[in-house]
Amino acid sequence: MESNERERRQLKARKQAIVEALPSFAEVMRGSLFERGIRCGKSSCRCARGHEHPSTYLGVSLKGGKTVQITVPVKLLERVEGMVRNYSEVWAALEEISEINRQLLRRRLLESNPDAKPE
Repeated sequence: MESNERERRQLKARKQAIVEALPSFAEVMRGSLFERGIRCGKSSCRCARGHEHPSTYLGVSLKGGKTVQITVPVKLLERVEGMVRNYSEVWAALEEISEINRQLLRRRLLESNPDAKPE
């Protein structure tokens, strides 16, 4: 019985550490960054001869199968990269917490009162 309680406390501590390491939800954005070349349309520009201007986009698939692409200005690229990375970190954390909760359930160590304050 004592080992069950110790194991439950360890798993709960792992969950709490994951929660505390989460990035701010205000800095999360779903999508994928990609780069492609564009032509500006000027006949005298190098892009008219095949040397296109690099441009970064955020691509997002929405409900209903619609895809949106948004140009990311160079000055915002670092922040957008961080927000996309944060989104991945949040999902990874959710998966890890779900696995911990499954372990707790398998061992019948989940609390019966989900609203109980954490220890």
